[in-house]
Amino acid sequence: MFTSAKYVLSENYQNFHRIMSISKYELLADMRESKLGVFWNFANPAIQVLTYWFVFGYVFNRKDVDGIPYIVWMLGGMVVWFFVSPCITDGCNSVYKKVNVITKMKFPVSILPMTVVLEKLFDHFCLFIVMLIIFVNQGYLPDVYWLGLIYYLFCAIIFSVSLSLTTSVLNMLARDTRKFILACMRLLLYLTPILWDIERLGHGRLSKIVMCNPIYYLVQGYRDCFFYHQGFAAYSWSMMWFWGITLVLFFFGSYMMYKFKTRFIDMI
Repeated sequence: MFTSAKYVLSENYQNFHRIMSISKYELLADMRESKLGVFWNFANPAIQVLTYWFVFGYVFNRKDVDGIPYIVWMLGGMVVWFFVSPCITDGCNSVYKKVNVITKMKFPVSILPMTVVLEKLFDHFCLFIVMLIIFVNQGYLPDVYWLGLIYYLFCAIIFSVSLSLTTSVLNMLARDTRKFILACMRLLLYLTPILWDIERLGHGRLSKIVMCNPIYYLVQGYRDCFFYHQGFAAYSWSMMWFWGITLVLFFFGSYMMYKFKTRFIDMI
């Protein structure tokens, strides 16, 4: 298990320049396919955010949460969801998408999930700019607590890569894996307290179960940096589950990647 983790970490470290190059190429390729290019990196998430705000904020008359305007509170969680969700769904398909490269040359397959994450990181920063404009307009200015976003972004990257290591291999074994992941992500959007406040569940067992969700830890962490300023210790329960689940996914995903590294061609 530790041998496989060392193998994956070493391969990603040694090929970091290649990871950056592939991510840049994929990002620019997506932009070349449309005349407006980078405009859609801002427009797509902005349109989705406005749609969710119209349904949950305007139609259901959600004015505020904990005294925070609903659109600001919702965007504080959506900004990390729009990063993690495509990282997971596209990361699942990261190996299968590159079968033409894998079959023609010796290629470090374990770097592919990281290339997807770095590509989506650009979209994350684009939405962050949109969010910042809305926050400043609502009177929420950046402060020292926003430095905590560095930690939570690191957490989001590690979690996305760890999960993608496993699902990308499983997707090579069974193509149904990606469809299953897509269905789960649609479900998680509504089961995770992104569009609704977890206080609605009270403080019982159900609330504790929801707090075990790794994505909840990321969402609540971002919101804490923006609004609540309670610090890392306030979410110790979620932190424990987050890092426990993430480490299990990383070691298992590394084992799967190491075990099948010479057999991907046979899976095509």
